[in-house]
Amino acid sequence: MSIVGQPEGGAVNIKHLAAAGLMLMGLMILVGCSTPASRIEQNKALFNTFAPDVQASIRQGKIDIGFTRDMVFMALGKPDRQYSRTTEAGQSEIWSYVELYSTTRRQRVDGPFRVRDPQGGYRTVSESLWVDVDEQHEYERLRVEFEGHRVRAIENVTR
Repeated sequence: MSIVGQPEGGAVNIKHLAAAGLMLMGLMILVGCSTPASRIEQNKALFNTFAPDVQASIRQGKIDIGFTRDMVFMALGKPDRQYSRTTEAGQSEIWSYVELYSTTRRQRVDGPFRVRDPQGGYRTVSESLWVDVDEQHEYERLRVEFEGHRVRAIENVTR
């Protein structure tokens, strides 16, 4: 039996395909669960204790000064990074949310390159080629500073 669930004879094993499909669907459901609505549903009793204006903000994925850690978690989810800041005034905790973006840049590559010629043989050529290089970058889009158990400052980065 091969990895893709196809026995030696070439017939497809439906049970293996069905199991793989169910696992894939389960994974997609788990990945898609990180929304304000899903976090509210998981913490319904606590959410119901919040004031109506706070509930409305959380549903929209927005936060404000004075929100608790629980309120911020329900609105934004788990932070990508956490920092601890110590100053003369005391300690604070910072939650950081990161976003990714992609860029493509053109880059020259100098060979020798091994290529196949029209007759089916191989030869080496020395040339310069231009290739597109895809790069992923991350930036901190939001920082939330807590003093005590409440939001003291919010920093937004616009890209």
